Amino acid sequence: MKKFIPLILVVQICCFCSKSYGQVAQFPYLEGFENETFVQGENLYFINDWFGNYVDNRRVFQENINLRTGAFAMGLWPVAAEGEEEEEIEVFAQVDLDLTGLENVVTKFWVATVATGEMKHVKLYLKLSVDGGLTFGPKILMGTDERGFQNIDTVYKEFTHAFHPNAFSNPDVVLQFMAKSGAKKGTAAKILIDDITIYAEDEDIFPPLALEPSVINVNEIDILFSEPIDESALDPTNYTFIDASPFVDSITLTDSDLVRLNLSTPISIGKYYDLEIANIKDLVGNTMVTSIAELIYNPLTEGLVITEIMYDEPPVEQNDDLEFIELYNVTDLPIELGGLRIKGGIASGKLPEYTLQPGDYWITAKNTTVFNSFFGVNAYKWIGANLSNDEAELIYIQNTDHHSGVMVDSVTYTIGLPWPEGAAGQGYSMELIDPLSDNSNPVNWKNSSNYFGNYKGYDIYASPGSATLGTEDKLSQNVLKLYPNPVTNGILNIESTTGNLVIIYNALGQKVFSTKVDDSYNIQTFNLSGWQSGVYFVQISDGRNTSIKKLILR
Repeated sequence: MKKFIPLILVVQICCFCSKSYGQVAQFPYLEGFENETFVQGENLYFINDWFGNYVDNRRVFQENINLRTGAFAMGLWPVAAEGEEEEEIEVFAQVDLDLTGLENVVTKFWVATVATGEMKHVKLYLKLSVDGGLTFGPKILMGTDERGFQNIDTVYKEFTHAFHPNAFSNPDVVLQFMAKSGAKKGTAAKILIDDITIYAEDEDIFPPLALEPSVINVNEIDILFSEPIDESALDPTNYTFIDASPFVDSITLTDSDLVRLNLSTPISIGKYYDLEIANIKDLVGNTMVTSIAELIYNPLTEGLVITEIMYDEPPVEQNDDLEFIELYNVTDLPIELGGLRIKGGIASGKLPEYTLQPGDYWITAKNTTVFNSFFGVNAYKWIGANLSNDEAELIYIQNTDHHSGVMVDSVTYTIGLPWPEGAAGQGYSMELIDPLSDNSNPVNWKNSSNYFGNYKGYDIYASPGSATLGTEDKLSQNVLKLYPNPVTNGILNIESTTGNLVIIYNALGQKVFSTKVDDSYNIQTFNLSGWQSGVYFVQISDGRNTSIKKLILR
């Protein structure tokens, strides 16, 4: 069930495009986006020296309403275009700079946000390239907290960022403003940027910043700084785990701005730590402001399985209260959930510290107040929108190394057949029949057969936090047989003691055949000669129960 696929689907190709304008070489440089109309298109220079990936009057655009000064500002809005299926989207605008002869370069700019009515954050990063855009350094997060900017209207606020010394006196620098958000389920706030100034100070007056630490393993932690630091970075007493036992034993300076902390005792997998970093100085003696970084490490790659989903309780396609996702530990060892993320259709953030014992279940729900009250089962509240009620949905689990592309588990389901039809607004969750089976295959799922109760006048069938009742529903157990399977001579027999409708779907979920079944016959023979070889799904329904079987045609 473990899958290795790329998670970032938006490809930056700007570094391969030839520069059609040149570079900013006159400083101080002020850009308020006043003098030129943005040229529209993808991956192009939209004004002198400025390059954008989606300049379409929507994602990278010229704003003329919410301004700090003048008549225009620049807007960045990370939303997918019509028909796009990206999980995350990045929109960026960047300026080419020739900093020859300049030291202590700084940028100041003003940022405001425009709400779009969704409870969804947006992140704004600054990124710096010293090789003309071929590669970029670490992302520097701007915003109000670790999640960036909330989806609210805000007035313009000034931000200041000192360039890394590698950019000083460099003729091939690129400064990028990049906005990022999940592309599915709702929209984040619009980012507005105005009155960008790039200039050189007489001397270095800005202290170093400790960027987000990277946990290498339970014994080693890397900390990158915004500029080269002096020997103060090698003092273990400048790094303190708050209310925790790990201690820094020794420190290695692996680069002028990068240190590796070697711990005397290891951190625990799945546990959140607060690491205080203080008293670090840059090469001219500026002392950093004390900062506290959150650490979490969880390298899990398998063993955690998505086993039950309720995505659309009745009435059909409403904003559902009982939506939930169930996870199951299929291993014989405890699994730590802390630091894992459930993404795709939802954005769970990092899961809480929790030890999931072998053979146990864990639930996350959209509306935990209603869910806990109705089911009597405690659930963890997910962040993000509701699951889809009308289109295919991907749900996947990531570990803390989320750039690796490793999925601990993933399910992509479609609405209705060949996935369990009762889950589409009829009051049923869909359950994985066998936790050890391939949960990417719809034939391994069924409508829950566990009647739980009535919610707002509708019967609800689900079993969150417990095993499915039986291996298959009654109809599937007693009345549906397909043979031969695989079909090799074109003749298929369907044996059934009840049921009045048979539908066959291809592997894409498209209906290719349907017929009524006469209850007076328990064996029906069908000639499939001429059908394309492959996988099909046979559904039989008696009006109340529905069962699906996988069919292979050769």
